[in-house]
Amino acid sequence: MINEMIAECSDYDFKEILEVKRPQSWLKTVSAFANGTGGTLFFGVDDTGAVVGLDDIKSHIGKITDMIQAKIEPNPVFHIIPCKENNLTFLKVDILSGQFTPYYYYSDGNRIAYYRLGDESIQAPSYILNELILRGSGQTYDSVLTQELSSDYSFSYLKSKYLNTVNLRFNSEDFVSFGLSDGKNLSRAGLLLADTNRVRQSRIFCTRWNGVDKLSEETVINDAEISGCLLIQLDRAIDFFKANTNIKWHKERGETVYNPDYDEGAVKEALVNAIIHRDYNVLGAEVVLNIYDDRLEITSPGGMCSGKEIPSVVDKVMESIRRNPIIADLFHRLHLMNRRGSGLANITNRTNKLFDDGDNHVFYRSDNEFFVVKIENANYSVNVETINDRNETLNRNEAAVLKLIKKNSFITQNEMANALSLSRSTVIRITNKLTRNGIIQRVGANKNGYWKVIRMYL
Repeated sequence: MINEMIAECSDYDFKEILEVKRPQSWLKTVSAFANGTGGTLFFGVDDTGAVVGLDDIKSHIGKITDMIQAKIEPNPVFHIIPCKENNLTFLKVDILSGQFTPYYYYSDGNRIAYYRLGDESIQAPSYILNELILRGSGQTYDSVLTQELSSDYSFSYLKSKYLNTVNLRFNSEDFVSFGLSDGKNLSRAGLLLADTNRVRQSRIFCTRWNGVDKLSEETVINDAEISGCLLIQLDRAIDFFKANTNIKWHKERGETVYNPDYDEGAVKEALVNAIIHRDYNVLGAEVVLNIYDDRLEITSPGGMCSGKEIPSVVDKVMESIRRNPIIADLFHRLHLMNRRGSGLANITNRTNKLFDDGDNHVFYRSDNEFFVVKIENANYSVNVETINDRNETLNRNEAAVLKLIKKNSFITQNEMANALSLSRSTVIRITNKLTRNGIIQRVGANKNGYWKVIRMYL
């Protein structure tokens, strides 16, 4: 069992010993697992996943039980399982996802709620705490009733869209049955879908940049700030995308073949995901569409709703948790999304068909604040330069690292080392050399940044 686990992640955590004097070191992870999708703590296992064992298992079980019950409020559901490997005994503590969030770590009169981000358990910021409180009360952001009266708002765009798509009229009973109103007051979902949606943090900012970076305002070719009904925002964002990208064409056997920069359906699906899964508790941040010469990026406030890390490449159906189920349900009824968790895979597969080169051209990144989709431009070609005037050549390992970076700009040095069967120190040395020689560049912080290929060898 342990041998199959390479490192700590969002689902489990290793503890070599049971800290009794500093219980926060592991009880914060109990809080995080209960506030998320659950997880497992292993006691008697070191950071590398090697079993070191525990003495007096019965005493350890009692201490773990007592400390969880005394320090975590409300008490989560957990199971403690003694295990043995290579004649060494260790403990497997399964923490179930809780229904009564938030689960707080309590000490010295202070209550702190934690959540899981990658392999860390960190204190929940206010917007995540608000989401946990809503979840614990059986609500979501979009289901909460507001003080706004339904009679004070118009819904002409929603009604028109519904009639044209479903061929049915959207009547007053539908507002109640779909969760947009209780018959008198609007829910937050209803407010977001009104023609004059006044939720300021629900806007979409769109920018077409001249080049591959945000260098200055002088490099902005076009921009738009889109507000109003979420359906209006989606349509206008698609219009901005179409107006600021190209469709090339050529003749093939007497017929016209069109080669768009991007698959429109993939971009639309990425925008829909950004709108329905964004965390509207986050103030001062909006959905952002940035179009560069070589790619477009869609950024949505709020990380993965499950709290789990997302792989940088998604080409299969993934489990889907809807942060705003009322909005998601309405978008599904309007045929703007499906509910099978296949959205990210569709974006990846539709985009890669444009390239037809066997490589991946869509990358995902998520942290506690933002979810980012990067889609490469199928018609963009890198200006190939030679640096042979420096009498420099790439050896086999350096060329292999450069190829991995070109294929996946979010790849980590650990992932490169595993893919190429190299040591991490060797990969660090290679990336440092490529950076010094102006071939690649690291953009952003080590944890959430990405690689950019500046120039290629002939």
